[in-house]
Amino acid sequence: MPENHEFDMMHCIENLWYRRRDIVSSGFDESLKYLQNHLPLKIHEISSGTKCWTWTVPEKWEINEAFIEDAETGQRILDLANHPLHVISYSLPIDSIVSRHELLSHIKTNPQRPDAIPFGYKYYDRDWGFCMPHSKLEKLKGEKYRVVIRSSFEKGTLKVGDCTVPGETDETIVILAHLCHPAMVNDDLSGVAVVADVIQTLQKTKNYYTYKALFVPETIGSIAYLSQNEKIIPHVKYGLFLEMLGNDNTHALQRTRQDDSKLDRMARSILKNNTDTFREGAFRKIVCNDEMVWNGPGVDIPTISLSRFPYPEYHSSDDNLGVISEKRLFESRDLILKLLSILDRDYMPKRTFKGPVFLSGYGLFVNPETDLALNRNIEQIMLRLEGRQSVFEISDELDLDFDLVLNYLDQFHRNGLITKIPC
Repeated sequence: MPENHEFDMMHCIENLWYRRRDIVSSGFDESLKYLQNHLPLKIHEISSGTKCWTWTVPEKWEINEAFIEDAETGQRILDLANHPLHVISYSLPIDSIVSRHELLSHIKTNPQRPDAIPFGYKYYDRDWGFCMPHSKLEKLKGEKYRVVIRSSFEKGTLKVGDCTVPGETDETIVILAHLCHPAMVNDDLSGVAVVADVIQTLQKTKNYYTYKALFVPETIGSIAYLSQNEKIIPHVKYGLFLEMLGNDNTHALQRTRQDDSKLDRMARSILKNNTDTFREGAFRKIVCNDEMVWNGPGVDIPTISLSRFPYPEYHSSDDNLGVISEKRLFESRDLILKLLSILDRDYMPKRTFKGPVFLSGYGLFVNPETDLALNRNIEQIMLRLEGRQSVFEISDELDLDFDLVLNYLDQFHRNGLITKIPC
């Protein structure tokens, strides 16, 4: 394992942006190796053809060359060498003369973004195709075209990068991002970079929970990983899927399938108290991704998604380095770290006293001139120490800062007035 180096989110994105990160490919493998230079990644490998619940791991796909030429003039209309998105991912190989009508049926464009190359994929459909700006269709005036795609399919292994930071308990918080989508930045190298930075930070702290960062090919990666590691499912408490975090849009919280879990309430509180504005929506109503695996049938681990979706450059060549900024990445990272800090330190306080506590006798009186909000809520805090509400739930209900309540209750604990019950 290479020695870990300090992680730089923008450098990571710049390094991985143009690699051919298809779901099972050399480009994806190379990208995991890059991350392995910065994190102690365990690489899980699941062979092509492996049955993973109702899915099957696809073959490894590689492409060396692709172009479209006018069959009469030899003019090259489109060339993969100019941009990785020019060929639909997992296209079949072809070297043939086709009619304009047939060619058009194999070309994907986006009229709403006419100068951008759209992202196209046919992972599970055996077909071929090209992607090009809609504005360039007018160049296809000839009647016959030579189309060449020199691609290959072979048995390979789907790979998942796993960085696990052990905690005091084996109860685990999973943080996910997808590493696929060649030649795009915000979706989801921004999520990959934030997850990597968060997990590297967690490596430097003492944690109650175990944290597991997973870098996966979208959907099939989570399915393949979980189907081969079902034993971890009972130990995973929550999941966080991070994606599209580097653009200028406001943050969007997609709630868990459970819709009102403590994770939902914590995430909402963090966004409310640390951003000017944010949006939120129900499960699968903002963006659809791997939360359907982790929070779906037979698994059902409460999993939120945090993104800055939607944005106009989505799934196109316009999703480039100009879309994101280091400032936005750090904003997103800091929100996640604040969320995990509260989650990790939260506990259920259970009183050992009877009657109202003689505050002055224990050094627990709070001068209203020093902290009026806490002074006015001391009785309400004492009434909530029956071991049924966590510190976060108490602070959230009383609209008090979590650390304020936590530090105050820690004084109760030092005086033997409460016990701490893990959440």
